[in-house]
Amino acid sequence: MDTMPNPVRGKKTWRILTILCTAVLVVSAVQLTTTLWRSKKEDDIFKELAEYTEGGAAPRRAEKETRDRSGGSREVKEEELQTDPRREHYRTLKEMNPDFAGWLAIAGTKVDYPVMHTPDDQQYYIHRDFYGKESVSGTPFMGDRCDPDSRSIIIYGHNMKNGSMFGSLDQYEREEYWQEHPVMEFRTVKEDREYDIAAVFRTRIYRDDEEGFRYYQYVGDLTEEQFEEFRTQTAAQALYDTGISLEPEDELLILSTCAYHVRDGRFVVVGRRRR
Repeated sequence: MDTMPNPVRGKKTWRILTILCTAVLVVSAVQLTTTLWRSKKEDDIFKELAEYTEGGAAPRRAEKETRDRSGGSREVKEEELQTDPRREHYRTLKEMNPDFAGWLAIAGTKVDYPVMHTPDDQQYYIHRDFYGKESVSGTPFMGDRCDPDSRSIIIYGHNMKNGSMFGSLDQYEREEYWQEHPVMEFRTVKEDREYDIAAVFRTRIYRDDEEGFRYYQYVGDLTEEQFEEFRTQTAAQALYDTGISLEPEDELLILSTCAYHVRDGRFVVVGRRRR
């Protein structure tokens, strides 16, 4: 019996493997290039908007794509506006898209984005950009149980691997990072607000049949009992002591993003409006 290898068959097999490997590499390269291109394009949109709010050129309105909703947005009266020129820019963004609720920024981080509010469809912007177009990273959005004037506001954003959106929030797990970035800003058509970060913690989404701290329910206009529950639970779960205490008269800003320490994990940052 002839057991000698067939050189012709071996060359053919090697050629097929080479072609397959090359095809895989090409497909992977195309996918990577497409992902990077989309990521840059999405990032450029928010950079353009951010530059406009700081006095730059107006954004390209031709890209606007919003959907009609009943109710619309309330007209803001002139006496409600501060003298800060940014008020006019935020009002323009509101005119471009009535879903615009305000601007969230944390100095020295990548968090510098518009915040959207669609109470009839809370997650509408989870995979849409400011103009309502399809987007992997989406746009930070406000919960449906609150509004820009609520005592307790919650804002959701994606934990993107490239650090965009809320991809840098989990760095607050380190106390040193909080010391370097202790303040959050939320600017609306009417006013600028600053929030001292009071607590950060890891948690998860609980099923209906489970007991647990559902931080995302403590929004809107809280009762005294609800506020006390939130304050107690937040203090118990905080990763470290910031020295910022929550008092019954305080206004809150809660940022929430996905975390991967457990299934349905979340990372939460709680801010107290400066008194």
